[in-house]
Amino acid sequence: MHKLVVCNCLTAFYLFSCGISSAQNVSQPAPPLAEQIVELRPVTLIDLAGPSGSESAASAAEETPPPADPQSQGQGNASGSGKPAALAAAKYVFPTDREMGAYWIRNVLGPKAFIGATFTGSWNTWVHLSPDEWGHRRGWGKRFGVALLDNSMSESARVSLSLAMNQDPMYYRCDCSGVWARARHAIKLSFMSRKSSGDYVFAPPKIVAPFVGPLVTRNTIYPSSFDSSNAAAAGAYYLAGSVGWNLVREFIYIWK
Repeated sequence: MHKLVVCNCLTAFYLFSCGISSAQNVSQPAPPLAEQIVELRPVTLIDLAGPSGSESAASAAEETPPPADPQSQGQGNASGSGKPAALAAAKYVFPTDREMGAYWIRNVLGPKAFIGATFTGSWNTWVHLSPDEWGHRRGWGKRFGVALLDNSMSESARVSLSLAMNQDPMYYRCDCSGVWARARHAIKLSFMSRKSSGDYVFAPPKIVAPFVGPLVTRNTIYPSSFDSSNAAAAGAYYLAGSVGWNLVREFIYIWK
């Protein structure tokens, strides 16, 4: 009887252990299924899911360039050339006092002064004799010297008044193309100057200065038959000459 009980127990224990081992063998294929699911996930999600996921996400965010702002691109191309409109104004720099002094010396003792004085002296001697009291050959030297004096006083007044009004009287060639556009620019700079911002404004010194020299010389050096009315005519002549000189600088000779 005891032997029968022991055999039954051993048989039950053997069947129970085999059932447990078979159950474990059946549940073992589950991990590969999980691995397959993980392999199907995107690479970025796997990186984020790892222990160092936060660090990899931060590095990926730093390496990824920010998307371009379409609004900023539209503003950059608004002018058609892809450059801001303020770029042209940024190129201009208001001249220093030293540059203005050099500019004044060039206009008083430079090519403009001697070319203008030679033309004026020759015109008033060989084309329209004025004044008659000075004659021809000897009078040419007087007319040449007076023209130089007119120019020096007028240029001094133009530069001084421009500095007082914070204006730049120098000449700047036009960036445009075409004969008429450049000619209009040369005429415009006969009565306009630049402010410190680079914008062109009306320049009273360029209108007043041509009359300063003749007012002095016609009432002092010239014969007594000359007065301020002759100075006004000479001033208008010099003003027209400044327009012609601007055209020369625009198309032929580069000189501020």
